[in-house]
Amino acid sequence: MVFLPDFHINMTKNMNNIVDVVGLDIGSSSIKIVALNKKAGEKILTAYNIKTIPSGTKYSGMSDIIKEAFEEIGLCSPEANLAVSGPEVIVRFINLPKMDKSQLKEALTYEAEKYIPFNFNEVVLDSLILGDAQESGQMNVLLAAAKKEYIESRIKMVERAGIKVNIMDIAPFAMFNSFFNAEKSLKQGEGYAFLGLGHTQTDVLISTGNAPCFMRQIQIGGKNVIEELMRGMGIKEKKAQGFVLDVPNKDQAEKESVSRIITEVIEGLTREIQLSFGYFENRYNTSISSVYCCGGMTYRAETINFIKQKLGVDLLRWDPFEKIKISENLSKSDIDTVAAQLTVGVGLALRD
Repeated sequence: MVFLPDFHINMTKNMNNIVDVVGLDIGSSSIKIVALNKKAGEKILTAYNIKTIPSGTKYSGMSDIIKEAFEEIGLCSPEANLAVSGPEVIVRFINLPKMDKSQLKEALTYEAEKYIPFNFNEVVLDSLILGDAQESGQMNVLLAAAKKEYIESRIKMVERAGIKVNIMDIAPFAMFNSFFNAEKSLKQGEGYAFLGLGHTQTDVLISTGNAPCFMRQIQIGGKNVIEELMRGMGIKEKKAQGFVLDVPNKDQAEKESVSRIITEVIEGLTREIQLSFGYFENRYNTSISSVYCCGGMTYRAETINFIKQKLGVDLLRWDPFEKIKISENLSKSDIDTVAAQLTVGVGLALRD
């Protein structure tokens, strides 16, 4: 989705004068940057960065961190495609009578408030016609809305870092875009789910074949695990963060406490995912054949295995750099260790 009315191909230069398209994914715990060179039909990764946001950082300090993240990889005063997500962003899949794009834009002036929980005058709207609906004379429409205040604050944050915002895309759709660049087309009529397991939330996007038809943002992520470990065990944040990635194995009692607390949080997340899957399957009379995942929480094997068992399906991963060449000055092995965190950034950088 494009929230800026006037957009164009994002062309920026790094210090080696390579023309790049830059994806900027500002999360709650880190900033992810992906720079792709798309000259002559090829896609080449020329730079990337994952910069941790220090705990306690306020909004006023974010611009400096973003600027540092760009400078560390030699991107000076660029433009960037920016991800948006969270409770301030709403996506709905609706059916409307067939009409063209201009008619749809006018119709949504009157129809949008039926589908979004925000005041119409306080949001930025965008829409996409997905094709004909099953009902005669109807079409499927993807409707997206984001609070103006949120959008404006994001733009100001990035612009204060000396970066111009080009395209704004909703994070789960950037994730979906990354998948389609790396993988072949999906089978028409089959259900596929994509999970973005992040720090503060889990993105759920479900498609039938290549067409997305359900999206939900569950406000449970790695942060909830850390907070529950701190509360339940009376430990500091840094120690809790370490336990998320590596359960202690020397102290049996401590190990059991960590496993119990993490399991309780992941059980809550899995229940919400199951509800989303059930809603999709009932509405579209289609079962989900495959589930793909990405994001920082995928690096914890115990979490992935637990979700697998509860959902009764395998959780598949994909390499977002599968069809992207890696610049000679970058290490593919290093990239492989963080690729799941760069998925949204890749999807953003693929946008023109």
